[in-house]
Amino acid sequence: MRVSLPTLFVCFAAGLVAANCSAGEQVCGTLADAFVAEELGLRREWILQVPFNTSTTRLEHVTVADDIVIAKAGDGSLHGIAADAAAASDTEPHAGQPARGTLLWSYVPQRSEGSLRPPAAGSGIVVIAGDFAVVAIDSLSGRTLWREPLPSPSVTAPVISGDWVYVPLEGGRMVRLAVNPFRETALSRVADQRGGQSPDATVTGAVVSRSQGRRTPALDLSLHGSVMLPPQPLQEGVLWSTIDGRMTWLNPALPEWVRSEFTLGSPPAGRPLIVQSGDNTSIFIAANAAPAASDVVRIDLQPTGLTFVWREPLDDAVAGGAARSGDVIILPLATGGFTALAAADGKRLWSHSQQAQLLSVMSGRLWCIDDMGRLATVDPADGKRIAQYCLTPFRVPVVNTVTDRLLLASPGGIIASLAPREAAATPQPAAGAAAQDPGADNASENEKAVGETDDEDR
Repeated sequence: MRVSLPTLFVCFAAGLVAANCSAGEQVCGTLADAFVAEELGLRREWILQVPFNTSTTRLEHVTVADDIVIAKAGDGSLHGIAADAAAASDTEPHAGQPARGTLLWSYVPQRSEGSLRPPAAGSGIVVIAGDFAVVAIDSLSGRTLWREPLPSPSVTAPVISGDWVYVPLEGGRMVRLAVNPFRETALSRVADQRGGQSPDATVTGAVVSRSQGRRTPALDLSLHGSVMLPPQPLQEGVLWSTIDGRMTWLNPALPEWVRSEFTLGSPPAGRPLIVQSGDNTSIFIAANAAPAASDVVRIDLQPTGLTFVWREPLDDAVAGGAARSGDVIILPLATGGFTALAAADGKRLWSHSQQAQLLSVMSGRLWCIDDMGRLATVDPADGKRIAQYCLTPFRVPVVNTVTDRLLLASPGGIIASLAPREAAATPQPAAGAAAQDPGADNASENEKAVGETDDEDR
């Protein structure tokens, strides 16, 4: 077999990156190879080996936030990685921020915290909720900032919205804690004037004060039902859906809280998709009315509260939350594949029947794992498959609905971040604007040249 000198150089250079990676997991020739990524119209931002003992445990889960990626290993340890997607370039992060791909910290939970839910990041902290306690650590240093006992076990991941942390609990309750318990805010002053009370809320009694300074008390909120999906931040407030289909937005406005509800009529299929465009905020959510039927609903946030815009029935159940590419809303179906609706009026645009799990929307393409475990790209304009690639060794799916990055993760702890090549940081397009990808045509040709042939070519 004849091997050209450039090929040897590519494998040698990529092998240098993989030299310190987990034994048996190689980067050379995969999508995490910087040279292969370039040929596909992508750019490898960073690659990192998460520091855990690969002989005794494996990587289990990856959480993506705006400026940090958090890896969770099977031994319970958490590892924070700098990933500021809004930085000007890989080498010029925001002032005072570490370079992307830098390991920031590793955190080993205490046994007293019980089993842990996926962490949440925002407002400069990372929050970890377990059965018996919730812990906040500094997102840059990993230093423990505060630890609070919980009156009952948490049931989903927590959420951070503005100055507040919300942790859903068993029994249809949710505790609200301050990001900085010792910092006074306008809302905490109003609560103090009411003796610690807010509408639909009572002081838990589990959090009172510490030896130094006065502490903002925790509030116990009623969810008006049980939840299985994590809440979401919405305009300094919080949005959640109960398992019986009641959607609630709680906005801590002054002087009174605003609580707005919308009845879906059926259990939600996944977390709502929140799209903000200018002054308009839209919520897209699917509810499964039957094993083989669902309704997709658009709700807009108006001064009067949650306002119905349109409802589109589907003849299949939806399995998960919606995603967006420009003005196209993509929904995963229970029988496999996707269906796409127009964001403006809910009109059906196309259906993709092949089974796939959506990971990310980037560079005007849907990046998915197909039924054969390959990474596949789908055109959001018509639902047609563009190409597919071998994922070995990156078998840990990382779903990213926060940034326009594709993250690859292996059981041995190799994590790589791929970004659009045309810009160092490309924000998600607005709801009414079509996604632009000036290199899409050339990228598609490169994909066929480097990846496997698509179904029509076989």
